[in-house]
Amino acid sequence: MRAMTEEPRFADRLAAVAALTLCSPTAEAVEIVGVAAGRKLNADEARQDFYDVFCIPQSGRYVPPYAHVLRRAQQQGEYWHFPPPRHDGGDEFLLWYQMAGFDPQRLDVSPLLRGPLRPLDHIGFILAYLAGLAAAWETDPAAQEVAAGFVTEILGHWADLYVDLLGQAQGDYAPLVAEALAEALADVRAVFALPVVERRRNVAKGHVLEGTGNPLRTGDGGFTGIGAAARDETVPQTGEPAAARQGLPSCRDIKGTPHGGAE
Repeated sequence: MRAMTEEPRFADRLAAVAALTLCSPTAEAVEIVGVAAGRKLNADEARQDFYDVFCIPQSGRYVPPYAHVLRRAQQQGEYWHFPPPRHDGGDEFLLWYQMAGFDPQRLDVSPLLRGPLRPLDHIGFILAYLAGLAAAWETDPAAQEVAAGFVTEILGHWADLYVDLLGQAQGDYAPLVAEALAEALADVRAVFALPVVERRRNVAKGHVLEGTGNPLRTGDGGFTGIGAAARDETVPQTGEPAAARQGLPSCRDIKGTPHGGAE
């Protein structure tokens, strides 16, 4: 497993990519994405791309960002067919999120992606969750096991399918977000990779229930340190916005990433 000291801004990068999938881009964010790609993007067109591709199923350009939908996607000829998303489709993620004190409802995202019935397995929520674990890595060793278990159990082919489909979307903005996502997923798998032998050892200890994707509480009461850090019970006051201190990315708080409010 690669040491987190080699990635001093890894958590920030994950949070920024999460924001790209959850927040309508500001002109500044569009400029930054364009500069990184070596091209000039139109901010209005980028915002429309965000709404059509990331938010509105009826747009004709929408790519569903939910794991439970992508796992059941079927290709027929040149077209992909997706089942409708279910509000409880991502409930398998609930125990993982609770272990780290992570609540997607507290994220500052586009109004089109808010609401208590939103599935928990949105790829942006997942990256925001992993960003919180990455931030807790050095102060809470249990975060390593939780992150490694989550990536091993959850981050499967469906995530790569989403990147592929997003890269084929019409417009300039969505394919560039797909490139950022592909890089983030590669980094996550490399940084959070857990050797098979070590993985089996942790399963034997009862830290993770193999094959279910559900973390188990350990005999000492679970990974309480992660939850405390996420709830800001042990995090020192830094003058940063509360969401940033808690490891919950806010579209307003991530420099160079989209804004979560209405345009």
